[in-house]
Amino acid sequence: MMATTTRSIVLAAGTVRNLARVRLNGRDMGVVWTAPWEVAITGAVKPKGNQLEIEVANLWINRLIGDERLPDDGVQKGRWPEWVLKGTPRPSQRLTFTTHRFYSKDDPLQPSGLMGPVTIWVVR
Repeated sequence: MMATTTRSIVLAAGTVRNLARVRLNGRDMGVVWTAPWEVAITGAVKPKGNQLEIEVANLWINRLIGDERLPDDGVQKGRWPEWVLKGTPRPSQRLTFTTHRFYSKDDPLQPSGLMGPVTIWVVR
């Protein structure tokens, strides 16, 4: 009689700053947000032709620092900007909006992204 071997296949994303959604062959495999940044992919992996997507969210602080390089169209002297009050499109290319300036364009960006290495493990 032959013994059956149970195996699991795990994708290890290495290091992620700070969270990532993993999709394999169109299936959502979940979000990793803390070490060891691993997700089981056993049910979605194919013998060949796999399509892997890892979507990583940037940090809000980095977006705020990046937007500081663009013209300020936010709160001025305690007053809401006209584009907010009138519900019209924003005049600048900024993506963020805060009522207080916490960061400047010269502040260092924080590590963000998929640092890797991405590996696949077969666990028996």
